[in-house]
This record gives sequence, C-alpha cells and structure tokens, in this order.
Amino acid sequence: MTALEKFDAATSAYLQNLRMKNTSEKTLRNYATRLTLFRSYWISNCEDAEPETDPDYSVILSWRDAMLNGGKKATTVKQYLNELSYFFSAFRKPLFGRELQYPVNPVEPEFYPKTESRPYDIILPDTKLSRLVVNECPASQMRAMWPRNYAITAILLTSQIRNSELLDLRLCDLDFENGEINVEHGKGNKYRCVQFTPFAQSAVRLYLASGIRAADAPDTAPLFGTTAAHEFGTFTSGEAQWHRGSSQWLSSVVERHVNSVTGVPGVRTHDLRHIGSRLLLNAGASMEFVQSELGHSSITTTQRYCGRLMQRRGQNSAKEVIAAMAKEALRNEKRMSLSAAV
Repeated sequence: MTALEKFDAATSAYLQNLRMKNTSEKTLRNYATRLTLFRSYWISNCEDAEPETDPDYSVILSWRDAMLNGGKKATTVKQYLNELSYFFSAFRKPLFGRELQYPVNPVEPEFYPKTESRPYDIILPDTKLSRLVVNECPASQMRAMWPRNYAITAILLTSQIRNSELLDLRLCDLDFENGEINVEHGKGNKYRCVQFTPFAQSAVRLYLASGIRAADAPDTAPLFGTTAAHEFGTFTSGEAQWHRGSSQWLSSVVERHVNSVTGVPGVRTHDLRHIGSRLLLNAGASMEFVQSELGHSSITTTQRYCGRLMQRRGQNSAKEVIAAMAKEALRNEKRMSLSAAV
C-alpha cells in the first residue's frame, strides 16, 4: 500500500467511524473537505508523481504557511490544523489495523498560528440590550427586512440555539401552543426542545405576516432563508427561490442588525447565545435548565461556560430586559390585531 493509498483508506475509515458515532452530516462534510484540501496540497507539492512517505512535519508547516499567505485567517488555519491533528491522532494506535497506523502525529501544537483573543462575549449594557428588544426599525436599516432580522434576534436571544440550529429551523419545528422549539438536528445530530417565549413568538408572527417568507412555502421549508443561491433546502415559488441561508449570511445579518440598533459593532450570533444564557442565570434558572437550553452533553461544560457568565452578574441585571420583552410581546400582538382589522 502506497502512502497515498494509506491516507485515502484512513480517510474513509475515519469518516465512517464518525458516521457511526452519529456525527452530523455537516461536520462530516467539513472534515471530508479539509482532508481533501490537505491531500491535494500534499500531492501537488510532492517531487515525485505521488508521495512515497507519510506526511511529516515539513508538509504540515508548508501547508500552514500556504494557507496564511493565501489570505486565510489565522483562526481558520488553526481550525484546519486542529481537525487534521484529530485525524492523525485517531490512527496513532492500530485500532483500524496496523496498515493504517500513523504512530506519530505530524501536527504539533506549536504549529498553530497565533490568534487574537477576544472577550468571551460582548457585553451590552441593559439600556442597549433593551433597545434590541424594542420593535422599532432605525433609519439605518432596510425597513423591508426588519421583521426577519428582528425575529432572528429574538429567537437567538431567548432560545440559546446555535447558528446552524437556527438555519435548520422549519415552521413545523415551532410549537406556539406549548411555547417550545423542536431542535431536530442539534450538535452531534441530537434532538432537544428549547423554550419559545411569548416575546419570540410575537416577533415570529410579525415576520410571517410581513410576506418576506413566501406564504405558500411549505412548513418544512426553512423558517429563515434568502433568495440568494445556496445548496441546501431550496423552495421555488414562482420566479423566487427560497433557500437555507449560509452561516456567513446569518452572521452578517445579525451583526448589521445589532449594530444598527445598539451601536455596538462585531456582535456575533454566538454572543447572543451567551447573553441569553446570562439572562437565564440572572433570572434564577437552574444550571440543569441552562444545560438543556444550550444543548451541552455534560453539566461540566455548562458549569465552565456559566462560570464565566456569572462573573458578569453584577454588570447586567435581567430585570430590565425581561420586563422589556414582556412589554414588547404585548405591543407586537396589538400590532398584529390592528393589522388584521384593517
């Protein structure tokens, strides 16, 4: 077996093993893509027709430098190297057969590029966080897209779901009667149920009434989407195509929306997950409930996560924000009633 045949066989075995562990299809695609990228670089930079020996330190370092020089962010390169390290570590012992063994992991920790550390979350003062709750479109934002952006923010802030989980949401996943959101494909392809607060419900109802999402779209089509070309979840209505948005699309929507309302730039979708968790803690929620909302497999992960958030309890009281949510939910329902009466 040549070095290349060994790598290809190991890749197939590795992905199959991950699939047996119920790893999500998205994660499997990501791993397959990164391993393919490395394979292509390894072959193209080989002096012979194909590599004669297993990848070594020099190949890893060369690939890292090529990615950085090609314009990839240090955080992205670090992620690629990390995933490659997981791959080689899985074959350090002959669990998949001695012919597929890589006794030495060529990805050393010191190979990772240095990245700038950023705060665990961006702190929004209560006054600015309350602005995020109010349903008033600022002049700086496109009024046509306001209901969608407002609803996205409301769900992220109150349900603590992840970026990919929100993108996968369908209308049929929302239970208005019981106040629950069914997350069918969470991290690790696990199912969980999270809260669907009256505030978030009112925001979603306004969004659905706005006409941004095609009225004839089936309940199984993405709840939030875009008409830009995308490979997942296409729904065609007339000449328009409704697609599952990408992670980059969602991040851009959230960052622009929060900045236009609060004046705070750089707020990510994950920051809203952090802020929502902090609100739950400040409102007296148990650690077990927060674990369930966040979708953590281990309570230890939640304790580490919440330990950082609870250090900020004195900075952000939940009372003002929760009161604003309750008030705005009533205002939104009143808007719906008035619109229906016209």
